[in-house]
Amino acid sequence: MNKPLIFFTLCMGLFAQTALGQDTRGEVKDQEFVIRKDRVLTLPTMPRNFQRTPNLPSAQGVGNLRYDVHNFFLTLPPVETNIQAYQKRFESQKPQLFNSYTKLGFGNYLSPLAEIHLNSKESDYMNFGAFIKHQGFYQGPVDGENSAEDHTTVRLDGSYYLESTEVYGHVGYNRDKYHFYGYTPGLEVNAQDIAQVMHTAYGDVGIRNIDQQQSFNYDAAFSSRIFRDSYLAREAEIGLKANLGFRANENLRAYVNTDAYFTTPQDQFYDNINRNFLRVTPKVTYIKEGLKVKAGANLVVENDVVSNKNSDFHIFPTVYASYKFTEEIGIFAGLEGDVIRNTYYDFVMENPFLGPSQGLLNTIQNFQLSAGVNGDIYDEVTYTVGAKYGRFNNMHFYGNNSNDSTRFELMYDDQTDVLNINAGMGWHFEDWYQLEATADYYQYNLNELTGAWHRPEWELKINNNITPNEKLLINASALAMGGIRVINLESGRQDKLGPLFDLSARVDYAFTKQFSAFAMGNNLLNQNYQRFWNYRVRGIQGIGGITFKF
Repeated sequence: MNKPLIFFTLCMGLFAQTALGQDTRGEVKDQEFVIRKDRVLTLPTMPRNFQRTPNLPSAQGVGNLRYDVHNFFLTLPPVETNIQAYQKRFESQKPQLFNSYTKLGFGNYLSPLAEIHLNSKESDYMNFGAFIKHQGFYQGPVDGENSAEDHTTVRLDGSYYLESTEVYGHVGYNRDKYHFYGYTPGLEVNAQDIAQVMHTAYGDVGIRNIDQQQSFNYDAAFSSRIFRDSYLAREAEIGLKANLGFRANENLRAYVNTDAYFTTPQDQFYDNINRNFLRVTPKVTYIKEGLKVKAGANLVVENDVVSNKNSDFHIFPTVYASYKFTEEIGIFAGLEGDVIRNTYYDFVMENPFLGPSQGLLNTIQNFQLSAGVNGDIYDEVTYTVGAKYGRFNNMHFYGNNSNDSTRFELMYDDQTDVLNINAGMGWHFEDWYQLEATADYYQYNLNELTGAWHRPEWELKINNNITPNEKLLINASALAMGGIRVINLESGRQDKLGPLFDLSARVDYAFTKQFSAFAMGNNLLNQNYQRFWNYRVRGIQGIGGITFKF
């Protein structure tokens, strides 16, 4: 009998028996089951992987580590430590700055020196300071106090900073006292009778932008000055200036500079004069690699009264170009015309023994040609060699006064051609030595005057700065001048002054950051020279003193 059939019959019998032993609540219905023997179940064939899994290399150990432990038994007492917090003082990285300093000194010729600079503490919004100085030479080279002089200066400076603008101002007073000691030796003269005291009060206020690297820069200011001396010279002046600059790119820039002055001088020979001066200078600058070019014009209006004057308006070209072939050598050339503004204050600062003159005139620079070579050598030595040739109207000179030879008066030449050959050199050796030297030769071709009175034919200037260490500073300079022709308009005598050579030196030594000492000397070769006729200078002049910062 078939095994599946037997298994199925037994199961059905057990089911029927169980059903009969229970509490039936309904009738069992007949059921029919169909058994199919011909049905076959088929499964898909699965692939079999016969490749064996490779054996991975076994990890190698670093070797056997063996430690030998030794026990040491020492009879030492326990260490007692007293732990305390360490207070370390960190030095400030900001250097100590001193806002003010004072200087006191004294020398021969009864020459006291007192100087003080007072400045406000560092601030982002405001900066102001005061400067006071007095230096006297109460004994001079001729008859003691008859050739004395002294100078006093008081000045206040201030700036107020906005976000991008600075408002600045200055106000000051200068007092300069001289004596007209160019009289004939042996005369008995009272010092008070020949004293000359000059008073100058000045001030200005302006506004300018702080960042000069911007594309647009500006600077505008209003200024005033009042001058008077012990005699009849007076001069009041009001000035305005406005400078505008525009940078198109790193190569091209443009400027417009304007200055205007209104001056009212008076003296023994003139009064109620209004001298007006206005100059506008547009200019363009182009710089690229070794090439530099400047081009513009000077437009000037001035109202000086001069014979054969065509117009009060002047227009002059100004052109300058330079090119560097290498760092060691370059060439430059230029052409410029302008009006050189002159005031009585300018003249008396140049020659303090000036007396009353017939008039005041500006100098007309019709043109001035310049050319030369310059360059840098090994980033240490700079040099320039060149020449200038120009034509000037109303160039000024000095002659001993026709009424009083102890004073000088102004002289003008209507047309003067000037040739100037010049050379200059600078040498910066490491950080402790600097040398600057210039030499000039002048040749004058005059139209009316017979000589370039009181102007040098040649001039030499040398300046040395030596700083062997942070505490010591040494300065030595020399000034040489020669070929000065002079004229006495009272006697008509002409002469030529001997060459002058003035050697000066200064030494500063800092004992501390605040305290230092100095010593300086002038005319160390004790030369008995004259810069202005009949006015001998002092011999060896020495001053020593101290400086204190606070």
